[in-house]
Amino acid sequence: MKFKNGPYGNQGVAVGHSQHPHTLSSEPRRCKMSKDKRLYTFIIATTSSSKVRRFSIHHKALRLAGGAFLVMALVIVFGLFRLTQHEALNLKYLAAKSENQKLKKENHAYENSYAKLRGQISYIEDISKELSRQARMEAATEVDQQVGIGGPETVISMEKAADSLEKKIRQVGDRLRGDLLRLASIPSGIPINGYISDGYGIRRNPFSREGREFHEGLDIAADFGTPVMATADGLVIWAAPHSGYGNAVVLYHSNGITTRYGHLSKISVETGQRVRRGDQIGNVGSTGRSTGPHVHYEVRENDQPVDPQRYMGQVRP
Repeated sequence: MKFKNGPYGNQGVAVGHSQHPHTLSSEPRRCKMSKDKRLYTFIIATTSSSKVRRFSIHHKALRLAGGAFLVMALVIVFGLFRLTQHEALNLKYLAAKSENQKLKKENHAYENSYAKLRGQISYIEDISKELSRQARMEAATEVDQQVGIGGPETVISMEKAADSLEKKIRQVGDRLRGDLLRLASIPSGIPINGYISDGYGIRRNPFSREGREFHEGLDIAADFGTPVMATADGLVIWAAPHSGYGNAVVLYHSNGITTRYGHLSKISVETGQRVRRGDQIGNVGSTGRSTGPHVHYEVRENDQPVDPQRYMGQVRP
């Protein structure tokens, strides 16, 4: 057995086989040992003068220790693997828990929005029914009857209800727009702010004061130059002097209804022009067969004169 020289002399550790665990010989000795009795001897000496320490370990014990160390290493590695798995599962759990909380909040917000939407649809349904009554249309079918009742409401049922209401409101809107156009084309009121100086029907001749004649409209007196307004939406079919009417404007409205405005001092529209109720068409004058500043106002149905006062109470849109 050899020692390696160190900085302090002969020192080191020697490992070898020995027949006797406590005998150190200067010369190696050959001996035959049984396989089961082999020992591993460890000799430790820190310096040349220090006490030599040695210990022997049976080869089986050394193998058992190595096996135990390997098993322990495997257990540690497996434990670390399981710990890593556990941490990964814990992170997944925390992520799933966070996502679940988020979904709960979103679901709560969805429920609130759903309830608000349902309330809005109910409100719109009530308005639709009221508009249908005002437009003299058939009563709107209950939304619940159209989409079915019973069981929890779903987004699909709400969509059906919304589609049904949208269709109904469009129908009501079209009907109301048609009614507004019809009403706008019906004469209403009088063309100027003045007073009626002569009415519709049989009257005394205003020039000779003798004999009687049929007056086909109303004479409305006002200051010279007062603006004259159209009493309904219509189309200008005449804008020029016309015999006893003097400067006259004739408007066609709808359903055979026309209005005439005579004795104007000035005409403000042209033939073919469309006008709206309240648009100025001329000014008060005394042209034609007239005794003073006024407007001769007529309403005709299929070119037959009717009393304009029948239209003075018409509701304006």
